[in-house]
Amino acid sequence: MFSFSLLTPPAVEPVTLADVKAHARIDTAADDVLLAKLITSARQWAERYTGRAFITQTWKLAIDMLVPENRWPDEVNAINLPRAPLQSVTSVHFYDDADAEALWASGNYFVDTSREPGRLVLRSGSVWPSPTRCANGMIITYVAGYGADASAVPEPIKTAIYELVAHFYEHRGDETSPPCFAAQALLNPYRVRYTGL
Repeated sequence: MFSFSLLTPPAVEPVTLADVKAHARIDTAADDVLLAKLITSARQWAERYTGRAFITQTWKLAIDMLVPENRWPDEVNAINLPRAPLQSVTSVHFYDDADAEALWASGNYFVDTSREPGRLVLRSGSVWPSPTRCANGMIITYVAGYGADASAVPEPIKTAIYELVAHFYEHRGDETSPPCFAAQALLNPYRVRYTGL
């Protein structure tokens, strides 16, 4: 079992308010606060849909022990990290049965940023530490995203966010409105299939 959570959100959004208003042909400032919220909501929706992080952000993956007796199975040599693209792994901590924390040396693993999703790969000759506590025995902190600003985000993703904001704006208050199919079509090539560890 595992769970992952956002530690540090992106510092900026991948699209600007001005660009969204131009795309949606909105020429009033009356709804700027609402539109700014919709930009964040659209980005979060698109990130969940694609399994990606668009602007640099920090995540935490907490993993329970995979098998009884507080040990990792021999066949597990890599751990997939949700939210592509992976930039780096900040730290890997293990916890024993007394909840004491231990930093696992980075020389024990390789950070695979080429694959999507990115992976933490056990180096040849290294073994997973043991014993660890059964619940959240391993905590991996890592950074994901295309880059620190919107210039690194692919244009189809930004266009999908424009479409989502326009859709949310036009259908606000209408909970029965279907998803924005234009945005989904733009995002489909960027979807990452995450299958767990």
